[in-house]
Amino acid sequence: ERLNRDQNKIELIYANPDNGETKVIITDKNKYYIGDDVYDNIIFLDDNEHILWLSERDGYNHLYLYKNDGTLERQLTKGNWDVTEFIGYDNNNKVFYYQSAETSPLQRDIYSISINGKKKKISTLEGTNEIEFSKGFKYYINTFSSATTPTYVTLHNAKGKIIRVLEDNADLVEQIKLYGGVNKTFFKFKTSEGVELNAFKIVPPDFDENKQYPAIIVQYSGPNSQTVLDNWDFGWNNYLAQQGFIVVGVDPRGTGARGEKFRKITFHQLGKYETIDLIETAKYIGSLPYIDKNRIGIWGWSYGGFMVLNAMTQGHGIFNTGVAVAPVTSWRYYDNIYTERYMGKPQDNPSGYDNNSPLNHVDDFQGNLLLCFGTADDNVHPQNSYEFIEKMVQANKHFEVFPFVNRNHSIYGGNTRLFLYSMKAEFFKNHLLEQK
Repeated sequence: ERLNRDQNKIELIYANPDNGETKVIITDKNKYYIGDDVYDNIIFLDDNEHILWLSERDGYNHLYLYKNDGTLERQLTKGNWDVTEFIGYDNNNKVFYYQSAETSPLQRDIYSISINGKKKKISTLEGTNEIEFSKGFKYYINTFSSATTPTYVTLHNAKGKIIRVLEDNADLVEQIKLYGGVNKTFFKFKTSEGVELNAFKIVPPDFDENKQYPAIIVQYSGPNSQTVLDNWDFGWNNYLAQQGFIVVGVDPRGTGARGEKFRKITFHQLGKYETIDLIETAKYIGSLPYIDKNRIGIWGWSYGGFMVLNAMTQGHGIFNTGVAVAPVTSWRYYDNIYTERYMGKPQDNPSGYDNNSPLNHVDDFQGNLLLCFGTADDNVHPQNSYEFIEKMVQANKHFEVFPFVNRNHSIYGGNTRLFLYSMKAEFFKNHLLEQK
C-alpha cells in the first residue's frame, strides 16, 4: 500500500519480487483524508479472485468488492450509515459479515450480505454487538452489552440459533443494585446552529428532579471517536454520580458513526467546532431545571484534555471547573502522521494550528483548573503542558498543576492511577459540591 503525505490518496500496488516491477491496481482518493480504518482493512478473499476494500467515497464508510486485477465489481453495502468493522468472508457460502451503525450511531449490529447483495441482520439484541466466527464459519460467539446490561456472551450456530450462554454476568446485575443502579439515559439536543448532538446523562441514585445538581461533562471529542454508545460502562462516571453529580457525556462534531460530513467538518481546524459544541452542551444542560448552571465542570484525557483547555479559555466562564489530563496544547507538538491527516502541514495551515490552540486563548481563561501530565509522556510530550503553564503564568492566570514523575501517557503503575482519580474527584467536589 502507498499513502501520500497528505493522506488523501491511497494506492494498492502489486510488486514482482523477482525484478522489482510494480503496478498500481486500485487507487482511492478523498477530498479530506483517508482514515487508518481504511488501509488496515484491505483484505484478499479466500477465493483468490477478489479484494475487499473500505471507502467513504459516497459519504459513508462502506464495503466495496474488487476483482484481483483492480476492476470494481460492486459496492456491497450502501446507505446513510457507516460500516464500523469488517468481520469476515465465508468462502463456501459466499457471504460477508460486518458490523455497522445502521440502526443508530449509538448502537452496533451485525449483518451478513451475500456476494449478490442479499442482506440479513444477524444480531437480535439492542445495544452493542460484536461477533467472532470459528475458522469454518459454522459457529460464532456474540458478545453483547448495553447501557443497562453487562456483557452477555452467547455461542450460536451459523443460522443464529443459540447453543449456550457462555456468560450472563447475573451476579454483577445484582451487585450493581447495591450501588444504586446504572441511572443512565440517552438524549439528543440541538445547538443554536441547529446541529443535533447525541448525549447521555447519569443521575445520582437518589436523584430528585426538584433539586439542583452540579454537572460534569465527560468527553474525548477526537476524530471518529465516540463517548456516547449504548454499551456497558459502569465505573468512574457512576462513582461521580454517587457523589452527587449529574454526569453528561456528549459527542461533538468530528466524532464517529454519523458519516463523513459530520466526521470531517473538523478538517484543518481541530478543536474549533468541538469547542463550540461543548460550550453549547454546557448552555443546554445549564437550562435544565435540575442542573445548576453555575456549577458545571468538564474533564478529559489527551484529546479530551485539549478540549478541556479550549473550553475553559473560550467558554467565557460557563465552565466553573475543569480537569485536563495529558492534554495536547498545540498540534505543532504532536506526531506528524496523526496531525497532518487532519490538519495538513503547519506551513500550509498556520491559522488552523494556531487559532484553535488553547495557548493562544489563555487571556480569556476563567474557572478552576487542574492540569495533570506524565513527565515521561512520549505520546503527548510534556512540552505541551510546559508551554501552557508558561502562557498561563505570564497571563497571571492561577490554576493547579500536578506532574506525575516518570509516568507515560497512561499515567499508571503502583498507586498512581488511584491517586490520579482520587485527586480529580476531590478537585470536583471542592469546587462544585455545595459545602454543608
